[in-house]
Amino acid sequence: MTQRTLPWDDSLTDSVYALGAAARECQTAHQAAVIAKEHVHLDRIKLLDGTVDRRHPGYTTEQEPHLTVLSQIGTIQLNTKHQLQRLYTEAALAYAHGANWAVRQVQSGEQPAHVAFTVDATGASDFGPLPELKLDRYAGEAALERARRAYERCLAAGAEAEDIDRQAYIADHEASAMHAALDIAAGLADAAYAYGVQAERALSFALTTLTSA
Repeated sequence: MTQRTLPWDDSLTDSVYALGAAARECQTAHQAAVIAKEHVHLDRIKLLDGTVDRRHPGYTTEQEPHLTVLSQIGTIQLNTKHQLQRLYTEAALAYAHGANWAVRQVQSGEQPAHVAFTVDATGASDFGPLPELKLDRYAGEAALERARRAYERCLAAGAEAEDIDRQAYIADHEASAMHAALDIAAGLADAAYAYGVQAERALSFALTTLTSA
């Protein structure tokens, strides 16, 4: 069966949409992991007092099976939550930068069929600041720029926290500043995803403007 080849603009739109869909899947999975972890929060569960003896050659240990298994479940779910957080962050960053890249390509007169990323030897991309997009007569330009600035704040906060953490000595006020910065940086994935949504809309506008010109 012959596969139909899409026009470059449709293919590029699909490419950006796929990045957004990937980020949404990761976002949902991470949210589910956070909720699942809360279900085994030891401060919220009444632990049963029953114990068992675990006999080994030469000695016997006493174990609380309810506490033990809840701790094990909690550890597994915590690791899963962290892994999904990293995956969500990577997917959201790819969405934000991919959509931004696509808009800039269209604006410069290029006709890429897909989003393209530069990767290192491990296959990872270095996602840093987002270039500002200027779109004449685009009603969503202000919202797009607000989303970009929110992303940049998270990025800057993360860099600030890392700089403080690398110091040989951290004063109390610096520790407070570091924790405040970490709180802001924790929103990076959500900020990147929110920007991706705005940039994807901007891509639609850019393509419509191009085809109607």
